[in-house]
Amino acid sequence: MPLFAVYAPDYTDDEAIQRRLAVRQAHLDNAAKNPAMKVGGAMLSPNEALDRPDAEKKMIGSFMIFECDTYADVKKMIESDVYWIGNVVRSSFDDTLYKR
Repeated sequence: MPLFAVYAPDYTDDEAIQRRLAVRQAHLDNAAKNPAMKVGGAMLSPNEALDRPDAEKKMIGSFMIFECDTYADVKKMIESDVYWIGNVVRSSFDDTLYKR
């Protein structure tokens, strides 16, 4: 079965992080129950902050790898997620067929 790598950037308005945090637990709970999701997590910025444990880190999007039959399956999962419905991630996302 093919793997799909998905990057879903967050909106950048001032309220975006509050929308993310408001539905984050539901998003994590749903992701944990989804057998198609193989890897997932928040993208952080700025990159330099990752080298310093005490630096402020800001969530700026999500990265996931899904194992699904088709692109349409992945799209349906993304568009039914609370991050999509709750206007956390932008209405476009990048996905790429990933080959092991």
